[in-house]
Amino acid sequence: MSQNIYYVTNNDGKFKQVHEFIAKNNPQINLKQFKLDIEEIQSLDQKKIVIDKAHKAWNFVKKPFLLDDSAIYFEKYNNFPGTLSKFVALGIGFEGIKKLINKGDKAFFLLYMVYMDKQDSISMFEGKCEGSLIKPRKFSGHINLPYSCFFIPKGTNKTYTQLQKMPQADKYLYRLKALKKFLKWYKIKI
Repeated sequence: MSQNIYYVTNNDGKFKQVHEFIAKNNPQINLKQFKLDIEEIQSLDQKKIVIDKAHKAWNFVKKPFLLDDSAIYFEKYNNFPGTLSKFVALGIGFEGIKKLINKGDKAFFLLYMVYMDKQDSISMFEGKCEGSLIKPRKFSGHINLPYSCFFIPKGTNKTYTQLQKMPQADKYLYRLKALKKFLKWYKIKI
């Protein structure tokens, strides 16, 4: 018997990635997209942000759903850009980001994925990928993934942008790392 789970996101590319991964790894889950723009609270605490987003989403979805929040952290700065990643990229753009970093700087992506099937029932799964940064000459990523052309995961010499099209990319993608943890937990739960 299949179970409907909604993935709360406006980003069609993100939904496609998660949908394909779940279909391949747990076909009993019927993943559906729930487009919803959720206003985020201002905080440097990423867990606090994703929990608040989940509670707000529950008021609309009221059915089992997944939702996530991701950020990149440049290790030479204190929690930066972190929860401000999207706003920093929008504010200073590609050239501005290049001025903040040096080739070889350490960085990591961190994602928290939340599963909610009752109003006060939150289960959280972390996906993290450590790596380093480069300074590409031109922007080669997707507008919704501005840091992908700067970030090289540990264990490869390719940027996230380059890895997206490669079959071995799954082991480096922080969203899929969290999703693997969710699917393992979900099999036990059901």
